Amino acid sequence: MNSRDVKYIPIEKIKSRWYRDILTEWQPDLSYIEHIKKQVAEKQYMAPVVVVQENDIYYIVNGHHRYYAHLVSGEKKLKCIIIEGTFDESEPLRKAEVLLKEFDQKTEYRYQFSGYLDRWAADAENYHFINKYRPTYKFRLYKFLKKIKEKLFKRG
Repeated sequence: MNSRDVKYIPIEKIKSRWYRDILTEWQPDLSYIEHIKKQVAEKQYMAPVVVVQENDIYYIVNGHHRYYAHLVSGEKKLKCIIIEGTFDESEPLRKAEVLLKEFDQKTEYRYQFSGYLDRWAADAENYHFINKYRPTYKFRLYKFLKKIKEKLFKRG
């Protein structure tokens, strides 16, 4: 198997190391989940979830939101790329993605460094991945409106 072969894995064999029952224990950004569910329903392109295999279970390295959305949509399989090693050995990848996301948040997503693993996974299918869901617009709009409100009340 190539290091970036895409494989469809039965969803019941995919698990999170952080949640025994992701549907009841996790509280993801629901607007993002709705966005992904819409992509699933419309058969839009979605980057594969990155997993590691330990025995007959596949643990998510990157892609909890996609996994969650597929679960609530009733999907039976999930498109994945299996990387070598154990979940513990994938820690540097997971930490790097978190650090990139934190940097992007601090810079209001000016550079779009986060999502590296999604772009890497999409590249396996020769797809140029761009995250079209940008909750940062909402955040930027909120900050912009807040500034206007502050200026208006200073004049008042």
